Amino acid sequence: MARTKQTARKSTGGTQAKKNLAAKSARKAPANPAPKKRRWKPGTVALREIKRWQGGHDLLIPVTG
Repeated sequence: MARTKQTARKSTGGTQAKKNLAAKSARKAPANPAPKKRRWKPGTVALREIKRWQGGHDLLIPVTG
């Protein structure tokens, strides 16, 4: 038997949708929240800290060049 596509059904719209709209607007986030904190790629901050703390002795990451 061949497969057939389902036809779209019209939604009834009812009162449920209106209740949800009111509830959503009530708990909406503030208009202009604080800007998001900078997210670095995994490992970037770790490498920065290693380079900062290892100074110039007992290098964990060898200096090239």
